[in-house]
Amino acid sequence: MKFNWGTGIFIFLAFFVLSMIGLVILTAQYEVNLVTPDYYPKGITYQEQIDKELRTSELAKGLSVSQDKNTIIVEFPPMYGDKKFEGNISGNILLFFPKSYRFDKNYTIKLNENLQHIISKDSITWGRCIIKVDWSVDSVDYYQEEEFMIK
Repeated sequence: MKFNWGTGIFIFLAFFVLSMIGLVILTAQYEVNLVTPDYYPKGITYQEQIDKELRTSELAKGLSVSQDKNTIIVEFPPMYGDKKFEGNISGNILLFFPKSYRFDKNYTIKLNENLQHIISKDSITWGRCIIKVDWSVDSVDYYQEEEFMIK
């Protein structure tokens, strides 16, 4: 069989078309995760988020996050000097895992007498996460994010 330039062009184009079809099939199976399902509405109200972060940066001490073998400890700062805060702290803590939204966990803040929120590691995936804490004290809102490695 004789191999001429027309046959070569046909083989090249057939290979190219099959490659593009394979690429479309592969990319259609890839899961795309937005940061949050309501990404666009949250973008509109982002200035409120910036204001909360500025208020948090003005605090004498920010949140601290630590862990031991079985728990993650989120410690809130004393809001009015060294004495224990007796006001109303409310809000939520989000453990945001960049690798997949399926691993994210959301908790309502419940503080102990040491101004700590304790999270059990039983149902949490190990790895890199961003701890997003959105809290309110006497109708003043605060927000802080901290990258954290769960071991």
